[in-house]
Amino acid sequence: MGGMVKARWYRTLTRGQRRILLGMFVSLIAVLGLLGWNVWRAISLPQTPSPLPTPTPRPTLTPSRTPSPTLTLPPSATPTATPLPPFDIAQAGMIASGVYDARGRLSRWSTPLTLVNDKLGMSVILYRLYDAYPPFVLQLEPYLKALRLWFWEEVRVDPVAQAPAVGALYASDTEELYLRRDWPGARDVLEWQIAYGYARAVPDQYGDLPRLIKNADSLDHRLALAAVGDGDALFSLWRYAGAAPGSAQAQALTGVIADAVTPRWRLITDPLLDDLSQLSLRLGDAFVTELYAQGGAAAVDAAVLRPPRSTAQLLHIERYLADDMPQVLTPLQPQLERGWVLSATDTLGEALLRLALLEWSGGAIPADKIAESVSQWSGDLLQVWNGPNAADVVVWKTVWNSSQSASEFYDVLGEMMPHPLIPGTIDNTTPPAGLLGGRWWAGTQGAVSLYRNMNRVWLVWGTDAAVVETLAVAARLAK
Repeated sequence: MGGMVKARWYRTLTRGQRRILLGMFVSLIAVLGLLGWNVWRAISLPQTPSPLPTPTPRPTLTPSRTPSPTLTLPPSATPTATPLPPFDIAQAGMIASGVYDARGRLSRWSTPLTLVNDKLGMSVILYRLYDAYPPFVLQLEPYLKALRLWFWEEVRVDPVAQAPAVGALYASDTEELYLRRDWPGARDVLEWQIAYGYARAVPDQYGDLPRLIKNADSLDHRLALAAVGDGDALFSLWRYAGAAPGSAQAQALTGVIADAVTPRWRLITDPLLDDLSQLSLRLGDAFVTELYAQGGAAAVDAAVLRPPRSTAQLLHIERYLADDMPQVLTPLQPQLERGWVLSATDTLGEALLRLALLEWSGGAIPADKIAESVSQWSGDLLQVWNGPNAADVVVWKTVWNSSQSASEFYDVLGEMMPHPLIPGTIDNTTPPAGLLGGRWWAGTQGAVSLYRNMNRVWLVWGTDAAVVETLAVAARLAK
């Protein structure tokens, strides 16, 4: 009876319906055959050894009780490129899924994948990205010049030189992941870059970081927000790779990413430029490592929704957990002679303050002493005036958690001044009548004034000694 029912069912179909049914059956057989061939091909492909060290199991992470002594960046791990068969594009989706699963989070919407044919195509993507979001170094140019730390005639980003190191890149302006079809390097490196790219999209989506960065009220705040996004993405990458935060493998993975995301510069190779270019990545690495030690993955997740307000909170996790906010300082509004214009005003923060002192000291003062001297930072404001004949004068006001910490910072500055700020011979160290109680250095190329009152320190310098004196007096009279 069953056979008769089946026969009757088939005979009720029209000739067209029978053809459709037959076509569907043939297609199913073809799909199953193609799937089997792909599985056999994937198994038969040679495996490329990973350029990263094997992770070392760590049962617990002990939180650091002291601030990091320096912001000196370790050299990035440069893996050896190994030619491989073309990358299977479908694996990118598997990597994305693996990242989200390892992190225990899902992206709120999918991140589009756009294929790039070669390194020239990737250089075009980099050029467009840097046009929308200039590298951090270029944002710092007026302040580095004021700090006498701009040593180059012209700094221009070189996407063509960077492109060979980039196999996959997440671009915040289009919220897309760009992937090179012809990546010739190690397969693991491409996998890490893809994983980091997908991971970097998540904090932008959950925490709305691009908008927060755009509306940040200071350079220090903007750097802290960027570091949170970079650190969160690194944390997801570590989880995906099975690396414990702070482990040798985690640091090697950070090095692989740093090598890809660090801008290259036309006709310039300088460690300071690389350090500044990688600053948000390295700060984010240290922040999430310490935050994970304190509160696990849940604490890292929460930091995207409640990001730090300053780099001091990144450098000292207890200040972030206590919501220790920096003080807002009032700008000076002095009456200067005609031709002088206020050109820049901003808060640089503890991370850049520490970096400036490290550069100014030139190794003459131990890095751990410098780190300790700025560890009690509570706020700063740097203002730059430009005048006739390319003259400039700068006022950098800093506030500290106590008079003692201000005194320690004052003493460290006194050890390294004045030559980082005014070169040449110093022929006058007697403070003018209105600046008694502080330090004074003057020569043919300018002057420097250093003064402390309670928990506040003023450093004033410039190429016009008379204007330096005027602004130093105004700073003392201001609240």
